[in-house]
Amino acid sequence: MVELLVVIAIIAVLAGIGTPLILRAQKQGALTEAGNNAKAIAGGMNIFRGEKGRYPDQSTRESLEEGGEDRLPEGTSANAYLAQLVVTNMVDSETYFYASGVKGVTKKGDDIKRPGELLKKGENGFAYIMAEDEESLGGDVSITPLVIAPLKKTGEMPLFDPSPYGGKFVYGAVDGSSKQGTISDKGIAESDGRESLFDAGRDSLFGIDTPIVKAPEGF
Repeated sequence: MVELLVVIAIIAVLAGIGTPLILRAQKQGALTEAGNNAKAIAGGMNIFRGEKGRYPDQSTRESLEEGGEDRLPEGTSANAYLAQLVVTNMVDSETYFYASGVKGVTKKGDDIKRPGELLKKGENGFAYIMAEDEESLGGDVSITPLVIAPLKKTGEMPLFDPSPYGGKFVYGAVDGSSKQGTISDKGIAESDGRESLFDAGRDSLFGIDTPIVKAPEGF
């Protein structure tokens, strides 16, 4: 009986040590996957801007619809804007918009041909950053974020959820890369020596634009 209790105690200790390591590895894997997807989206954004003269916004949506495109989701959520990358073939799959661990987001089908099916609720985990009045960002700072996860709250100072990626956030940048940073105890995205990515002022990553964070559909 004593030997059995010793074995049980050892197993419990090993489990206590191993579980945090496993969870940490899972979160790191999810962060890496989200970073790869953010990079793919940012790359598509760059190609889109090269062809359309701007990132996806209301004016590019109207242009696409005037050309006969009927697959774009209704509204002004991140899904509605990011879907423009798919219908123009800048991004060839909905799976790039999956951000592991983001609440309400799952890997679903990849139906991009039928109206009403493209980037539905739950098929995008990335917030999209725009300027005011439904216009795209106009700055050219290489590390300016275009899409970002995991969002927790929109507003003048967006807040982020530390749970999915072990206290980290990830974003796709203007230069087509993916970057990451730390989420503070208050849920603020910290990076590159700034208290927040969304700090205003002369050193703002957004130039003269006021960043508006568009949440995913159903957020």
